[in-house]
Amino acid sequence: MPVVFSVSTLACLILFGLASPNKMVVIPIAIWAFALSAVSSLNIFLIFPPTFVLVLVSALLLSISYYRLSKNLSLNAYYLLGIHIIRLPIEFIIFHLFKHKMLPIEMTFLGWNYDLFFGITAVLFLILSSFNPKILTSVFFKAWNILGICSLLIVVVIGILSSPLPLQSMAFDQPNIAVLQFPYVLLPTIIVPIVILSHFHLLGNSAIAEHQE
Repeated sequence: MPVVFSVSTLACLILFGLASPNKMVVIPIAIWAFALSAVSSLNIFLIFPPTFVLVLVSALLLSISYYRLSKNLSLNAYYLLGIHIIRLPIEFIIFHLFKHKMLPIEMTFLGWNYDLFFGITAVLFLILSSFNPKILTSVFFKAWNILGICSLLIVVVIGILSSPLPLQSMAFDQPNIAVLQFPYVLLPTIIVPIVILSHFHLLGNSAIAEHQE
């Protein structure tokens, strides 16, 4: 599973880079991912879990900064939808981690994680938009993106509250320790921010316009 997860993370980075007119955008993200991988491979976050809070805050600030800088760029909706399809293998990886007692059931499709739905519907949107690009400007598509953001945020909150951090208030019998170690540290710090950013960009007309050209 670590190999599958690493390949999925790499695919996510590549698609995000291809979606942007500035292909170099993935370089700082890749450097950030490499630094996190190096630190987590030393089990720093497992030994000192509170330090991971700083990583989460940093990931949030970096995501906000990136969106403010890129919100007016024309991103390719085709590749952005491809990012959401990656949620399918990620969901099965998460379930595998649950089976190995590395995170709580609430984070899986048996709990509050609906990534299977959004991954499958992303495939449908990709197919339908090739015949009728206007579907990407529909109210239904906008609602899909808003629900996708809300769904991810719910899982993020559950992930934080179930991690062995000062904020932990649930899943004490099976805490979320997966995100504290390599390579799964990249789930909340790389994959989730990119997926949320792609939802926000798909809500904008710039990504839609790029897809229709």
